[in-house]
Amino acid sequence: MEQVANQVIFYLLSAAIIIFSVLTVTTRRILRAATFLLFVLFATAGLYFQLDYHFLGAVQLAVYAGGIVVLFVFSILLTSGPGEK
Repeated sequence: MEQVANQVIFYLLSAAIIIFSVLTVTTRRILRAATFLLFVLFATAGLYFQLDYHFLGAVQLAVYAGGIVVLFVFSILLTSGPGEK
């Protein structure tokens, strides 16, 4: 029973990675692309946690999620015009 649950979680995470990866590269809005990329990285960390690579999953969340936050800040700064807030 536990093996079936692990397979279901694996397939859900894999589907999330594929769907959000496609959405990341096909969207025209930079903030949506960054958000979809964040979901991809969370799902990848979920796969690492499922494989009992807890350190690698934590590094995935800390480093890449932090990088997405920086991407959010730069995308907001780059897309806003002078005088807009």
